[in-house]
Formats: sequence, structure tokens, C-alpha cells
Amino acid sequence: MNHRMNRRQMGCVATAAGLSTCLGSLVAGNNAVAAQSDSKAPFRRCITLWMSGGPSQLDTFDPKPETKNGGPLNAVATSVPGLQFCETFSSLASRADDLCMLRSVGSTQGEHERATYMLHTGFERIPSFPRPGLGSFIADRFAVDDVPGFVTLGDIVHGPAFLGTENGPFVINDVRQTHETIKQVARRSDRLDLINELNGRMQQRFDQKPLRTRGEQIESVARLVDSRFALSLNFMSESNETRGRYGDSDFGRNVLVARRLLEAGVKYVEVQLGGWDTHVGNFPAVRRLCRQVEPAWLALMEDLRSSGLWEDTLILWMGEFGRTPNINSQNGRDHYPSNIPVVIAGHSIGGRVIGSTGDDGRQHENSNSVADLMYTLMTLLGVNPEREFTTEFGSPTTATQEGKLIPGILS
Repeated sequence: MNHRMNRRQMGCVATAAGLSTCLGSLVAGNNAVAAQSDSKAPFRRCITLWMSGGPSQLDTFDPKPETKNGGPLNAVATSVPGLQFCETFSSLASRADDLCMLRSVGSTQGEHERATYMLHTGFERIPSFPRPGLGSFIADRFAVDDVPGFVTLGDIVHGPAFLGTENGPFVINDVRQTHETIKQVARRSDRLDLINELNGRMQQRFDQKPLRTRGEQIESVARLVDSRFALSLNFMSESNETRGRYGDSDFGRNVLVARRLLEAGVKYVEVQLGGWDTHVGNFPAVRRLCRQVEPAWLALMEDLRSSGLWEDTLILWMGEFGRTPNINSQNGRDHYPSNIPVVIAGHSIGGRVIGSTGDDGRQHENSNSVADLMYTLMTLLGVNPEREFTTEFGSPTTATQEGKLIPGILS
């Protein structure tokens, strides 16, 4: 068998493992000084469950039963007196005392790409002025050496902008493929040694920054292939019972991997689930999607408790916007950025509802911006939202766009 790796094959290996061409950006921290932060913040790591397409608030966490806009799905009582969830989350309703529902967040961005950018960064998208996502701020805050600080399980990617490549996302589109690719690289570690040796010789002759950076990247890949990060991708090492609790779906398996990544030291993981753009046939679609989300979410909270990580792990559930209260002619709901359903879960913040909507499903009070949401999330996770940065082109900027703390979450 021919074990040579040509240039194209090496590029494919790098891409599949979440790196850019020629081993790409760093996949582990570089001992950078952590951002100014609040060391007393309640949470030190985060899992975001990103519902791509925009989930319907009325058919998940804010039902309006027996109203014009309520639709055919029923409401169920929760563990919090007076609070109801839609029947699509009937099992999660028993854990409502662990959840904080935000019904106050809205924006003006009703187009998918622009709204997705805003909900990840807190800013409107300006191509000439890129902004880091929340995951990059968390990676910068909790700098680590032997695992990526920020991992995305999905294909929606936002770069680190002025926070630097070491705080960018390690992107995994297919967990099985990525794990296998890392094993292949490990089996061919002599190739990495050779590349590193050649790079070192070139650096001796030409002491240039690109060569030094390449050497750091190669060392990062070498650490990766035999690390706890690589082991965490092997979800098949979990028992059949554990895998079953997360559900028989790619999303459920990705949430299981996300939990394993946190246990390995990763600080921020985003798990993405598409299909929420329910202009047509909203109700069966939401029911089907919730069947994937609910068991994984419940198993995640249970396992975080068992491992001791529940005390300082934040779970965030959201999408780019909500859906219209009115039901359209195709039994669907359209884009509705005026009300973005957001749920956070974690120790000591559950059993709360922030903001309210009327029987018509429209927001009535306590309006908050996406910048407020980002400010609040950063505060919960120990990132200073008012810290000033200097961009790559010399412009001063803060982490959020004049956001403020959403009252009622931190007591």
C-alpha cells in the first residue's frame, strides 16, 4: 500500500479536521493573556444549541393555547407554577426550574444571514468591519493550551476577527470523519515530523513570521492527534445506554460529543440543528425537530450534574429570530425578529421568565436588544463586555454595541 501523502491529500486531511489549507490556523491556545474579566462570574464554559432557521416561540416555550394564533399544539404545565410549555417539550417541562426563558429580546434583522451574524456577534454585519462571535470571546477569556477553546459542530462559522486565529472556531461538520482523519494523521506522524524538520531548516535560513507561525501550527497539530480532544470525539466509547439517552439523531450525538469536549477542557461548543425555517408545515416540522432536541438537552443536563460541571456551565438555546404569531396560508409561520426566543439553563438561574407576551403572541414589555443579550451572556461567562479592543486596522471598539445587562437573570 502506498502511504505517501501528496499535497492535495494533506490539504483534505487538514480541512476535514477543521483546519484551513496547509494545516491552517492554530487548534490550541498559545498562552495568550486572558481578557480582562470577572473571576467571580457564575459560569466558566458554555454550550450553545443553535436552531438554524428561526424556531417558533409559540410552538416551543411560549404557547398560546386556544387562541387565534396558538395553532393545533397543546400546552403542558411545567415544574414552575403558572408556567406552560408547548407539548413539543413536554418532558423538558419537568425541568423548567433549571431554565430561564427570555421573552424580551428582539431585533430588526429578519434575513437569515444578517440575523445569524447579529445573534452570534451582537452587531449588524458590516463586511469591512468583522466582529468576533461569543465563542471567540470565551476562548480568549479562558485561554487553554492543549485543546481548542472554541468548537463548532455544524457549518455556520464566524471568525475571531481582531481576537486572532488562536481564538477562532475548530469546525467539525462530521464528527466521525474528523475523528478518523485525526487517527490517520496520528498513524502518519512521521510525515508531520518531516514537515516540521523542513520548516525548521527554512526558518534557520529565513527567520520570517510566516515560517514561525507554520512551525507553531505543526506543533499544534502534533499535540492534537494524541490529545484528550481527539479522544472526546469518539462517542462510540460511551455505553449504549448513554448514547440512547441523547437520542438516535446526528444532533443528539453531537450534543453528546459537546459534553465530552467540555470534559476535555474546551470552553465553548456550538451544536447546530437546521430545519427551523418553517414557512410551510410549521407544526409537524417543529414537533419532529423538538424530538431531536429534547432528549439530548435532558441528557446533557443530567450528565453535567453527574460530572460536577453543572455548577459552572451555561446552556444557551436560540436561533436567528422567532416566527410570526399569525399562521400563514401554508400552515406555516414566517420570520419574526421582533421576538427572538432565547432560553438559558444553568445553576441558580432557572425557573424564571424575563419579559412577557400577550395572547396574540406579541411582545408587551421589557424589550431588550441583541446587544443587551450579548452583554448579559458575556457577564454571565466572565467576559468584560465593556473592555476596549483595537482592531487590526487600528480602530478602537468594545465587545458589545452599547449593550446593557438584562435585569432579573442575576439575583
